[in-house]
Amino acid sequence: MPSEATFCYDDKLPKQPVPDLQGSLKKYLASALPMVSDEQYAKTEALVKEFGKPGGIGEQLHQVVVEKAKTTKNWLADWWTDAYLKSRQPVVLTSSVGAISGYEPVQTEDEYINLSARAAVSLATYYQQIYQQTLPVYKAGETIFCMHQAKHYFASGRIPRHDRDDFEYQKLDDDLSTHMIVSHNNQFFVVEAIKDNKVVSYAEMKMQIQRIMQMSTEIAEPVGILTTADRETWANALRLLNQDPDNYRNWRTIHRAIIVLSLETKKVEPSVQPDHPDYMDELYSIFTANGLHGYGTQFNSGNRWNDKVLNFSVNGYGCFGLAAEHSNIDGVPIFQLVYLIEHYIKAVDTSQSVSQEVLNQVEQPKRIEWKLNDELRQIIRQTAEKFDKAVEDVNQRGMIFDDYGKEFIKSIKMSPDSFIQMALQLTYYMLENKLPNHYESCSMARYTYGRTETIRSTTSKSKILCEVWVDPKSTINDKKVAFIEAVKAHSQLAKETAMGKAWDRIMFAMATVASEKGLPQPEIFSDPAFQLMSQFQLSTSQGTYGPFSNSIFAAVCNEGYGVSYNIQPDRLTFTCSNFNSCERTSSKKFLNSLRQFLRDFKQLVTSSK
Repeated sequence: MPSEATFCYDDKLPKQPVPDLQGSLKKYLASALPMVSDEQYAKTEALVKEFGKPGGIGEQLHQVVVEKAKTTKNWLADWWTDAYLKSRQPVVLTSSVGAISGYEPVQTEDEYINLSARAAVSLATYYQQIYQQTLPVYKAGETIFCMHQAKHYFASGRIPRHDRDDFEYQKLDDDLSTHMIVSHNNQFFVVEAIKDNKVVSYAEMKMQIQRIMQMSTEIAEPVGILTTADRETWANALRLLNQDPDNYRNWRTIHRAIIVLSLETKKVEPSVQPDHPDYMDELYSIFTANGLHGYGTQFNSGNRWNDKVLNFSVNGYGCFGLAAEHSNIDGVPIFQLVYLIEHYIKAVDTSQSVSQEVLNQVEQPKRIEWKLNDELRQIIRQTAEKFDKAVEDVNQRGMIFDDYGKEFIKSIKMSPDSFIQMALQLTYYMLENKLPNHYESCSMARYTYGRTETIRSTTSKSKILCEVWVDPKSTINDKKVAFIEAVKAHSQLAKETAMGKAWDRIMFAMATVASEKGLPQPEIFSDPAFQLMSQFQLSTSQGTYGPFSNSIFAAVCNEGYGVSYNIQPDRLTFTCSNFNSCERTSSKKFLNSLRQFLRDFKQLVTSSK
């Protein structure tokens, strides 16, 4: 048992500071400066001055946040969660995030069953460690991260309601759930994962996975697709579904399950052969797309339950996927979970001996049987059609860049993250000939109950960089100097943001206070500059953990890209999404341009030494 209990630091970590008003407004103007015209900036500056004047509405709203911070563990957390739960949009392709991790190529059904059984045992082990408080505290160097979100991972989920969803999770003193749900071909099975306070053996779990594969050769009606609907539609469908007592018990069984493990044996085939130079990128694109949405009801999208905080999957190639409902967990905890699960899976002892007598006593998996009337079947059909169209509109790609990684970037004395951020922004600029409103997520988990903050990667320095880079009159030295300055500016901004000195969340909080108090929204929030900076053409996140891993999310506006990246010592991997309905954007084109820029940059740097 580790010397430190899992949650021992959660109430000892510092509270997230409330950014001061004037400093936040100054940063807001700095973010607006490269994005708007001089005329618009002058108008925005005047609105900021009015909002922040002594005794004005800004000070009043800010003081409410300051007072809340004195009496709560985190001034932002409940407002942030509430914003997710009040959203009526579907969770998939809007707020939920995906991830892929370890890849163990499987050639046979037995190899697939072996891998899936090891995954099931590992997930149950991780769950038990949380509630035994033996899961290691997550640390990065001297920084200790809040572990509170780990309580939300398992035996938990979102419940669709009208106007605002509910969220239930298992408390530390609650009885442990002992079952997980294993799904295959849209059929859901209840499997005992913990028995007599111990995780079941690999041999027992392997037998259960074998049984499920044999019991589910036929594809069932995709009841799980209901969890992809907008929240009002799903709330109405759940009300109809739960009018039958057996359906209600089924739903609660899924909701209280440790996790849903989806066996996703239906494979999308690569468009090129294994000997083609693009084969691994094509395969990576398939893995990331399946992780994000499951490829629609013809493949795996009906085989999931997206209200669960964690829906783990094993695709037909042997790559692990994770679909995470985002309302109560964020990126850093997800990355840590996936990283550890990947290691747990590798460490499962498959040679342990279990007698046939013990195996014969293992109860058959229990199939969940739904009672569906015509109205529910119609809602399922309509939801499936709508989601399939949404999936068709998403162009999800991946890229494995093997030319260099973190070590080269550090050798030229640059922050690897800031380097990638500027590379992404330059790629967008060279394709679109305009600056993107550029978001990078920043974890605030160093604070008690911390969520996220926004790094505004578009700065005055990055604007200069983009303009210099495409100017045919610029020399190599001009480009190098501009790149170095932009990287420094981003690196400093990222450090300040991580310390709570940013403007996005405090502006969100003040707007929320005004709404809760029934006050007219201050004009600053309806200003064209504010509206412009609320639409991100480039939404990005670093997902560095296992060598093959990455996070996955859809673009957040129609003309935008959603990009995640993993920085390894000698490799960079990227995932990128766009909407096909926007003719200007193309993830494949973006990633190809990014690859070319990364190569050109190294040549520029090395040739000018």
